[in-house]
Amino acid sequence: MQATYLQPDYHETAQDAAVRMRAEADARARVVAELGAHRVIEVGCGPGHFLDAAKAIGLEIEGVDPARTAAAARARGHVVHTTWLEQYEPPRPWQALALWEVIEHLPDPHAALRTMVQWLEPAGIVALSTPSMSGMPARLMGRRFPMITPPDHLALFTREGLRTLLRRVGLEPVRWTSFSNLGPQTLARALRRHALGGSAPAVALSQVLGHAAALPATWMDRVGLGTSFEVYARRVA
Repeated sequence: MQATYLQPDYHETAQDAAVRMRAEADARARVVAELGAHRVIEVGCGPGHFLDAAKAIGLEIEGVDPARTAAAARARGHVVHTTWLEQYEPPRPWQALALWEVIEHLPDPHAALRTMVQWLEPAGIVALSTPSMSGMPARLMGRRFPMITPPDHLALFTREGLRTLLRRVGLEPVRWTSFSNLGPQTLARALRRHALGGSAPAVALSQVLGHAAALPATWMDRVGLGTSFEVYARRVA
C-alpha cells in the first residue's frame, strides 16, 4: 500500500489540516477566556497550535508533553514540560486545563482526570475534545468507525459515558458541542481515495459529491451527532 505522504493530494491535505487546526485553536482559546480562565495548562500540546492561540489573546499558558513533536512549540518560546502527566507538579493551581484529543489515548482516563483536576483552582475549567461514540458516523459504521483504532485509541465515549466520567472526578459540563471536520474538500478526498480513484472524471465527480455531502455533515454537528465532542466542564468538587 502506498504511504500516505506519497499520495498525490497529501500536501493539500496537510495544508488544509494545518489551517483547520489553527482555526480550531483560535476558537477554543476564546471560549476558555470567555469562561473566565486566564492561566491555562495544556496536556498533550504537540506542536503548539493551542499554545499559540492562547498566547495571542493574552492568556498565560504552558504545556505538558513528552513527545518529540513538542519541540516545535519550545522552539517558538513556549514553556513545555517534557514529562508524563503523572510526574508533573504544578507550581500553583491553574484556572483551566486543556486536553484536545488526549483522553482517548490514556490507559486509565478516570485516574488521569482525577489527578489533573487537582491541578485546578476551585471552579477551574477542563476543556477537552474526543471522538464521539454517540454520533451518527459511529452509529452507522459500528466497528468500522475509523476512530476505533486500538492500541492508539484506548477509550472511546458516548455522551452519557463521558458525562458520567466527568462528574465522577468532580466536574460539571457547562458547554457541549459536536464537530466532524467533514468539509467539502475532506469528503471529496475521501471519495477519491476509497471509492472513485484519481482520474480526471473521478476528481470532478468527487468535488460535486463532496459538496453535496457537506450539508448533512453540517447538520450532524448542529444536532450533536458529529464524529467528536468538544466539552468545557467546571470543577465543582
